[in-house]
Amino acid sequence: MQEAARRAVREFVSRSEHRDRVAQAAGLIIETHSDALRRLGE
Repeated sequence: MQEAARRAVREFVSRSEHRDRVAQAAGLIIETHSDALRRLGE
């Protein structure tokens, strides 16, 4: 039972870290290419 709980916690932390990295990468892309993204939206 304890091992299942440990695995669940590790998986949760791993997913959280992945979401943070994806959000940072998306923010960088949006900032870097904001002009092109704005033109695409027109």
